[in-house]
Amino acid sequence: MFLATAAEIREEIESSALLTHYEAVDVLWVALLKVANKYAGNDEYVRMRSLVNDLPEAKLTAILNSPSVNALLDLDPPLETIPTDLHERLHPDEAAEAIREVRGKRDNDPRSAMLAFGGILKTIRNKREHGFKSSKGRRDVQILKAARGALATLCDLALAECRLL
Repeated sequence: MFLATAAEIREEIESSALLTHYEAVDVLWVALLKVANKYAGNDEYVRMRSLVNDLPEAKLTAILNSPSVNALLDLDPPLETIPTDLHERLHPDEAAEAIREVRGKRDNDPRSAMLAFGGILKTIRNKREHGFKSSKGRRDVQILKAARGALATLCDLALAECRLL
């Protein structure tokens, strides 16, 4: 079994600075998963939850109140309300609930809020990966730019604070 080293993950994070928002979102999401994969657990969510539990609450709160996160939470129209393709399935109720949870818990329960926000980031990354985001669409670029900012900050924090690296 191969698990990436901290130096390899750092190199991937740093290389994302040279990429477009479209490309960087995927690289940063995978880098974050590589940090989470250092934890035990049968699935991605369990490992990601363990990683979030290892991160300082004050720093999670700061990320959750950052301009990048607010850009995603304050999108108008909101996430998951505008299809970009005939085959895209939208989940507006789930997205709205995650946004409410982040807004409601980011200051008093940042771990729960970050897990909800992680779901938002995963949806954005998956939509990008499955062809429902482009590098040219104005709204797509707005979403991907904000996701990139949040992911980059989260990756830096995870790499700095993860006790398993």
